[in-house]
Amino acid sequence: MDVVGLEIGSGHPDGVPAVRVSKRADGKTELVAAGFLRLPGQLPEAAASEETLPPVWHLPRPFQASQAALAVTSPLAFLRHASGTEEEAENKQVPYRCVSRVLAADLPPLKAGLPEFQASWAARLFPEGRRPTACSVQISNSAAVNGFLASPLFKTLTGTAVALFVFPNHTSLVAVHEGNIVLYREHPIGYTHVRAAIANQMRIETTLADAVLQDTFVDPVPMIEPVLKALFRQVEISSDYLLRRRNCQVQNYFLCGLPSGAKYWSTIFSRMMNQPLAVFHPFDGLIKPQRPSQIPPNIAEVEPFLMTALGAARAVLEDV
Repeated sequence: MDVVGLEIGSGHPDGVPAVRVSKRADGKTELVAAGFLRLPGQLPEAAASEETLPPVWHLPRPFQASQAALAVTSPLAFLRHASGTEEEAENKQVPYRCVSRVLAADLPPLKAGLPEFQASWAARLFPEGRRPTACSVQISNSAAVNGFLASPLFKTLTGTAVALFVFPNHTSLVAVHEGNIVLYREHPIGYTHVRAAIANQMRIETTLADAVLQDTFVDPVPMIEPVLKALFRQVEISSDYLLRRRNCQVQNYFLCGLPSGAKYWSTIFSRMMNQPLAVFHPFDGLIKPQRPSQIPPNIAEVEPFLMTALGAARAVLEDV
């Protein structure tokens, strides 16, 4: 079986992030193709009329898997622990498509929701009778987490681990204990806030901030530390909660999805938490394709922008 994962609504300037993976006879997962595809249409931001149809997507041959897993990036989507009393789609003007999963008897269910008009739009992108067939619609946050849960690294972990998934405008924190998710939280600090801090203090364009994080002539730590301290304080609170309320001592911390500056994040994290912050690479452990031309030569550089598409595909592949 093979699956192509695509992230809809990413806004990446090079196109739609896409990753195709397949399950081999020996049980290992192979990376078949990866990259950014120029595909028509944009995820609607408001409920469209019934007459408005999504475009038809025809993928290039290297990405024509049997099935497609779609991850939707939308500010209207949510993933959070349900309180048990509130209606997740409260005060919403449109119907939501929601799913929930009970992770443990003493934990509130983890619930995901996406507006019905966006889920329906995404599900109709592929014509019937042609490869691929849309088989899954996920939200980006859960897809990224699924990529971590399906990785070879995750299978080696024991005890409790916390992974930080950094997106442009927020960071998702997921804690796992003995293979099970025991906490999920989101914090409104992402890598664009770090870029803005550098740009403001150096009086440069935001687009140049990554170059500062990759350079060795300027130490950006004093500029970004106030931003990251606020984020890492929330990690500290979550870790304390896990220890006090669930008797889970965090042994490992991981960072994923950061385009640049990981070593500075790790430096500040170690100062605050007295623990190392290791970088998780979603593509590690995948069997490389026989045709290297089907993946970007700079896969390590674009990995953060492909992690969600990869996670969506791996979630489907692991369920088979």
